[in-house]
Amino acid sequence: IRFDEKPTTTFVNSLDALKLELVDAPDPKSIRQAVYCFVKSTWADQHVPYRDATEAVLSKTLEDVFAGRALPAAMELIGLTFLVGGIDTQTVTHLIRHRAGSFAAQCTGDRWLSHERSLVPGSIQNSPEFYARWQAHVQEAKELYADMVDSKQISLMDARHVLPKCLETFYYMRMNIRDAFGFIKQRQDKQIQPEEDNMLAALMAREILKVFPEAHVAINLREPDCTRDPQGLP
Repeated sequence: IRFDEKPTTTFVNSLDALKLELVDAPDPKSIRQAVYCFVKSTWADQHVPYRDATEAVLSKTLEDVFAGRALPAAMELIGLTFLVGGIDTQTVTHLIRHRAGSFAAQCTGDRWLSHERSLVPGSIQNSPEFYARWQAHVQEAKELYADMVDSKQISLMDARHVLPKCLETFYYMRMNIRDAFGFIKQRQDKQIQPEEDNMLAALMAREILKVFPEAHVAINLREPDCTRDPQGLP
């Protein structure tokens, strides 16, 4: 029912398009109680009555876990689901190579891709000649895609191979909070990671801190980038 649609494209700065939202997390009060039980059970003569602990003690115990001062396995109790939107296929590769997560992708094989936005790095937008060529390349690829699909001889699955990887998509990403801390630490490095990864790390940190302010002991976006190898060589 969508044959013969003329492709359209909006060109958007790749950083402006980024969106990361925490769409699911455990109830903070309940998880503080569960973490308290996990941590205190090591030395308990019987099951731990978390109801006897004050809110301040429960929060302090969670902070100790995040800071590495208590049983780290308790972090695996905290499962987080993020919506990562406004990304292109290149950024997707940076997400899914973080193997500790589980991912759900927006499909490309059975829906029209004629109107997806093109995400453009700032360096390209600030280079008029290259930006013009970029736009022409994307538009031409989309026109070929649409022509192939409209012919009814080429499937959507086959036609999509011609499209550039700068087109917008979204992913859902699920991981526990310990792995999320690892993702942030790895992707915040401005020396070796692209700007999109730096921004995703900051957005993820912000979302986590909204729910679990105790996580401030595990997140430091101002720490220096890694500049030397383990042997101390430049």
